[in-house]
Amino acid sequence: MTIFDRTMRLLERTLDLRSGRQRVIASNLANEETPGYRASELTFMDQLQSAHKGRLPIVLAATQPRHFGLRGAEGVQAVTGKLNEVPAGDIPLDANSVNLELEMAKLSENVMQYNAAATILSKKFHGLLNAIREGR
Repeated sequence: MTIFDRTMRLLERTLDLRSGRQRVIASNLANEETPGYRASELTFMDQLQSAHKGRLPIVLAATQPRHFGLRGAEGVQAVTGKLNEVPAGDIPLDANSVNLELEMAKLSENVMQYNAAATILSKKFHGLLNAIREGR
């Protein structure tokens, strides 16, 4: 039994990936006036869900009969996300594809999701701390 269960490792990786997504969105916002800049987006939820269920985007070779694939918490740590260019419908004359309103909405949603994961992780740690204190 491990003190840091699968949920805690999943939340930890989620916070890392959400932080990376925040940096990508901030970069898009910072380059809103840069001619020729193409907006990017970091996506990871599909990979994270697949890794949590034991399906990874990479194939691991088992060279020994006792080898087994990364599953659960270990598989979740292998998720890095995918950086894609945001498709732009109407590109203005300066060829910049950043949509300020869309990026601000993404920023708000990402902050909300980050805070939710951080709150849940904090509650898990408080539960562990209470168990330690009560076990004296």
